[in-house]
Amino acid sequence: MVWIILFGGICASFMVAVTEAKHLNILYRRSRCDSCNHTLKWLELIPVASFMLLKGKCSHCKSNIDISSFICELLLIFFYLLPIFYDLSLKDLTLYYLMITILIPVALNDFKTFTIPNHMSLLFLFTGLFLTDLQYIEPFKDIFIILILHLFYLLFSDSVGYGDIKLFTVITLITPVNFFVYTILLTYIIGGLFIIILHFYKSDMPRKIPLVPFITNALILSFILYEEINTIYFGGFL
Repeated sequence: MVWIILFGGICASFMVAVTEAKHLNILYRRSRCDSCNHTLKWLELIPVASFMLLKGKCSHCKSNIDISSFICELLLIFFYLLPIFYDLSLKDLTLYYLMITILIPVALNDFKTFTIPNHMSLLFLFTGLFLTDLQYIEPFKDIFIILILHLFYLLFSDSVGYGDIKLFTVITLITPVNFFVYTILLTYIIGGLFIIILHFYKSDMPRKIPLVPFITNALILSFILYEEINTIYFGGFL
């Protein structure tokens, strides 16, 4: 378990850097402070612990460290450990770990910037196709879904970003079709509930709301409730 915690924290720190990267040099240069470019020592790179020991400040220039990396480390460690304590309904752990490793950093970036980097969508696509060995591709159904997604974007481009459409396109190619449908439904259920709750606390609604955090939550719920939703949809109430 200790190794999973350490690995989850390291993956989180690296994936945040990759998500926010503007140049490929992030892959081979040493980690630096974003404010003063001070090269970080190994003690400053320990997941979770270094942020807490440094009290969220650079040891060199004392500027605040972006908290998104710390949050990502906590979330990834938690969700890396989840399958140990809870039996996921969809048993494809390779797909589960791929999705949380890529989507949690992307969700945090979307929350901050309202953007989904193209290189992360491409990384998600090619890594997903490789790790799933194309087993979830159903050409006719996938093409139909992708066309519907793009039609939805043409009709409601003011309400949804094209980055979200690209992300949904990747998800439908690397997951079972019914899993994708459950994810879409849960995304908008969770998002709708969030907007309703937000409306009670804020009179002026924000012009933009990032969708990837809701997609990520919906995907995790789909992994947890996959068989239960299958039972309801195909053999239960409907």
